[in-house]
Amino acid sequence: MDEITLLGAALPDAPPPTPEAVARARARLTPHEVRRRRPPTWTLIIGASMATAAVITAVALAATLLAPAPPSVLEAPKTGEHLLLELADRVEKLSPGTGAYWRVQGTRVRRYQVGAEPARYWIASRGEVRQWTPRKPGALYVKETESSGIRPDTPRDEKIWRKQGSPDRWRLPKCESSSSPPCVPITLADKRSRREYRIIGDVPDPGVGGLTIAELDALPTDPARLRERLEGYRKAEQKRGLKRSWEEFLRAAVRDMPVIPASPGLRAALLRLYVEQPGAEVAREDSDPLGRPAIAIAIDPGTKGEGYIQLGTRMVPITREVLLDPRTGEGMAERSVTANAEGGFPKGTVVDYMVVDKMGWTDERPTLPPGCRVKADTVCR
Repeated sequence: MDEITLLGAALPDAPPPTPEAVARARARLTPHEVRRRRPPTWTLIIGASMATAAVITAVALAATLLAPAPPSVLEAPKTGEHLLLELADRVEKLSPGTGAYWRVQGTRVRRYQVGAEPARYWIASRGEVRQWTPRKPGALYVKETESSGIRPDTPRDEKIWRKQGSPDRWRLPKCESSSSPPCVPITLADKRSRREYRIIGDVPDPGVGGLTIAELDALPTDPARLRERLEGYRKAEQKRGLKRSWEEFLRAAVRDMPVIPASPGLRAALLRLYVEQPGAEVAREDSDPLGRPAIAIAIDPGTKGEGYIQLGTRMVPITREVLLDPRTGEGMAERSVTANAEGGFPKGTVVDYMVVDKMGWTDERPTLPPGCRVKADTVCR
């Protein structure tokens, strides 16, 4: 029995109005013209006298209560392709940013399950990274990194960790003999590092087939012309020995979207190209590790994944997901999740992620520590 039937059974039966009551109500409504619209809706008509308004209100209310409820209209969930095309439409209307540096600031987290059975718990290593990529060719690139060590991942994990003696070193459990590929023995330690600054002369590969910022800026924003141009770069890669299909090349470009300095028009065009590929249908509305609304794209939606990682006593396949800002199409985060249920872990278990805290063009220069020489291939602490 459904909820409506239960509510109907709980309400007392109301006898229908007598013919005399109906006749009296009609007689009082005769001076007023009441028109019905199709489909029927009930409209409150305010008359000159309060008595007439009260009668009309009572009749309308009774008819509304006695009439069958209209069927509920449920909005069909949007497909992955629909979500991405809507996002592309919003993104292409944005204005490109300006500045001397493309700055990306984020936090990277890697999770491990450790501890003694049956009370195993999660620990996480955390590190901060800031990248300053100059727009001007020949300018110096700066990368800042700092590790905050390894700690229990959640308050629940911390309780279990304390009960097991608050260790600061962990050895991952030995893998089962049936695990394929086999595990490599790993020992983890809670060790923090000082902030490190790497100054690099050549601008590192920002992705999309090894394009520089100038080449990214010159890419067309029409999807057909963009594919033609990118196919040329892909074929040039093949001559250098890097064999990738068009689908693999495009997935790599979308995977790089969280960090590359792509203009709004280029992001929109990449999204429209990606919609044409297998796997776009699994894009969905989701949230990033900080709880911010996002659109998630699975770069490799299959069950084989794009790599393996140890969870518990097995090596399990993982896949990479990119999470995009639903307003701007910029990257908010990327994460690795288990590609299927294996080793006692459900599909979609997060094993590592990178959250973008700040990204965009800026004229603010990187701040180096005192005594740090601004010279290529220099490391400062």
